[in-house]
Amino acid sequence: MIFFACVVCKATHCLLRLFNFGATSLPGALALKICPDILGYAAKNVDIIAVTGTNGKTTSARIIERALQNSGRSVCANRSGANLMPGITAELIMNKSLFGSVRCESAVIECDEAACRLVLGKLRPRVLLITNLFRDQLDRYGTVAHPRDCIAEGLRDTPDTTAVINSDCPMAASIPCLCPNRIVYFGLDEHRKNSVGSGEDDTCPVCGKRLGYKGLSYANLGVFSCSCGFARSAPDVSAESVFSDGSFVLRALSDKTVCTPALPGLYNVYNSVGAVAAAAACGVPLKQAAAAAQDFDCGFGRMESFPLGKRGARMILIKNAAAADQTLDEVCRAPGEKTLVLSVNDRTADGTDISWLDEADFGMLARRGKLGRVYVCGDRADAAEKRLERENIPCQSCGNYDKLIESLRDEDNFIFILPTYTAMLELRAKLVRRLGGKNFWE
Repeated sequence: MIFFACVVCKATHCLLRLFNFGATSLPGALALKICPDILGYAAKNVDIIAVTGTNGKTTSARIIERALQNSGRSVCANRSGANLMPGITAELIMNKSLFGSVRCESAVIECDEAACRLVLGKLRPRVLLITNLFRDQLDRYGTVAHPRDCIAEGLRDTPDTTAVINSDCPMAASIPCLCPNRIVYFGLDEHRKNSVGSGEDDTCPVCGKRLGYKGLSYANLGVFSCSCGFARSAPDVSAESVFSDGSFVLRALSDKTVCTPALPGLYNVYNSVGAVAAAAACGVPLKQAAAAAQDFDCGFGRMESFPLGKRGARMILIKNAAAADQTLDEVCRAPGEKTLVLSVNDRTADGTDISWLDEADFGMLARRGKLGRVYVCGDRADAAEKRLERENIPCQSCGNYDKLIESLRDEDNFIFILPTYTAMLELRAKLVRRLGGKNFWE
């Protein structure tokens, strides 16, 4: 059955790619139908580093992939973002010959938080990086504690896995209370804010009391403690100082180096430190891992650039309040007047609950955004328009992506495109078709 499942997976993958389809999940889904235990076989003899969390999975995985390549290892990865069991299964089967030998010795696997409880015991990764746990897709998860519990359940099935955890994130930092795995913490050494950001709360994930904070970076990430004894652990790998240009001093025990992330924003400092910590846990030297954070291919739709308009465009995926606030801050920091596109869908892959639009601080665009023209589009353009109108931001609804692109072709300002996940896939496909670029699975 294993051999037949692999043949079907590989044949389906080749056929779909022949017709320029992604072939990201269907081949794996068919293989799992034929042989439900195929994932454990596909993962055998592969050194796996898994990445999960609410935000930053794709960027962190790309940095780790580059770090492993820099250290001389051959690496495969589910670069398409197909992070449920079928997509992961397809990637690992394609990494094997029909006779069981592996093409790449290492794999960097992005994994959905809820899927961890089913996947980790079969993957048995050497390292699992947990980026953060924020309020996200509440229609699917119910509470932010649910994905935490799924990750902990998966870790209990693979006790030899080292968990690399964001020590500044209360919900993620509570995972060691639920599983016996070895823990490596990462975080920031400087926290300058004094209030919890939009959409997040400050309750203790252990006892439910209110957390106290000595400082915050953004959302509810910071130096926290609770009267029950739950408190932030000192990070083993950290950004010791973050400078105005985005560079920071990266510290791991007594070893230090300066790192300038390839992508801007405080959240990408976290992504860089977490990815470096995960790579270091796999034996990659600190400076080599830091170099990867400075020179890697960004994931599709994650601060991806396009030659649109007279000054160019940048696409940045948004999907919850924590991510939106950091993205909107980057838009506001950009010099000069800019054009904004907000594209919102509420399909299953986006999360049908779009209440995060109300929680995110779109008011900062009115306060300091220096906006020119603003467009809204997508299935829920109406909700996006109403949200911006509440901040007295005039906008133009454009339901047709082709018309939107035509409107932007001669735009004088730099363009920021902020889509939800399925909106990003649709709009990006049209941009790539017109302007060139890689397929999303490449």
